[in-house]
Amino acid sequence: MKIFDIAIIGAGPSGIMAAITAAKLGKQVILLEKNEIIGRKILATGNGRCNLTNKNIDVSRYHGANPKFIQQILSNFDQFQVMEYFESLGVVLKEEDNGRIFPRTNQASSVVEALDYELKKMQVNIETSALVKNIQYEKNWIISGEHQEKKFQIEAKNLILTTGGKATFQLGSSGDGLFWSSKLGHTIIPPAPALVPIETVETWPKNIQGLKIEGVAKIVADEKQISESQGDILFTHFGLSGPAIMKQSRIISLLIPTQKVEIHIDVIPEATEKILDKKIETILNANGAKSVKNALAGFVPGDLMNTVLLNLEIDPDKKSSRISKLERTSIVKGLKDVTLTVRETRSFKEAQVTAGGISAEEINAKTLESKKIPHLFFAGEIIDVDGDSGGFNLQWAWASGYLAGTSASK
Repeated sequence: MKIFDIAIIGAGPSGIMAAITAAKLGKQVILLEKNEIIGRKILATGNGRCNLTNKNIDVSRYHGANPKFIQQILSNFDQFQVMEYFESLGVVLKEEDNGRIFPRTNQASSVVEALDYELKKMQVNIETSALVKNIQYEKNWIISGEHQEKKFQIEAKNLILTTGGKATFQLGSSGDGLFWSSKLGHTIIPPAPALVPIETVETWPKNIQGLKIEGVAKIVADEKQISESQGDILFTHFGLSGPAIMKQSRIISLLIPTQKVEIHIDVIPEATEKILDKKIETILNANGAKSVKNALAGFVPGDLMNTVLLNLEIDPDKKSSRISKLERTSIVKGLKDVTLTVRETRSFKEAQVTAGGISAEEINAKTLESKKIPHLFFAGEIIDVDGDSGGFNLQWAWASGYLAGTSASK
């Protein structure tokens, strides 16, 4: 049986980067992927456009492991090196808002095709539709499984696990690597969906599903504010989505098992309650013959105003001239604090990333080698590190894949 220098399980961004890096250092590498194609998750990122990285990479945009651990990995292959690398592969890049970097083609397939060409150029052995069922360490790593209904067994001196977490499991992230790592003695921080929409107890959002506003969303757990985020908020048939919500979904995932969690939305964050009250009073006085929903339609979309009024038990068709001071105060507070109770996050199927994973305390930050088992390395989402939306998670994948590939080659 041929003995490979390095076997890599998982041909996502971190696995592909690890394979190319190790092959460039002269190692015999085999890359195993259970999907029929490599880079399936890459094809799905950035709504199919692939948000490769972000010019404003900062450790504060990452969660899970100790910031020092994260910083050490990111510094080995930073965003500027990543950009230079992809440009060298012929992938022309462009910058969009908030430092997000995309291929000039706006097609994730451009990135996967360039990486696939590089893998073949570096003579990496690629096996797709390869379902790994067992890994064990003797004097080398023995990896066994099935390939097109035929059993296979591979031997390698070093193993890199880049199988991801559990997010978007329909693309292949089933948590297998976490299971194997646990069997090998590693501590697993319980996986939870992150960058995921939220289901609410209240059902009224379905009445305005598809409506998007810009506002401030505050997360309150057991009556204590935990976090807040400003940006787009999308009402859905099940509750809430949009960047301002999904950015905080990691926190919600960790809170909901033990605490009552509410989302408080300020739909007019640019005005204080006092200023807003004065504006509403002026408009109502000047439009006494109009219904209150029509008179105030200039503040927020009509459907949302109608919903706020109904939730306050104020008749939307009531004449503006008949709105009392107490009702006006209620409207102000209703617009400044639209409150929804969290039922749960949506499933891993809809999550962009996984919070949790292999405890970083058991991984050497200088090499990404296991502190418990020699010749075992990790990269990507399998580690307890997840980033914000905007290219931060792919940057983590490229950087950790590069370091793991380099370290396993030494």
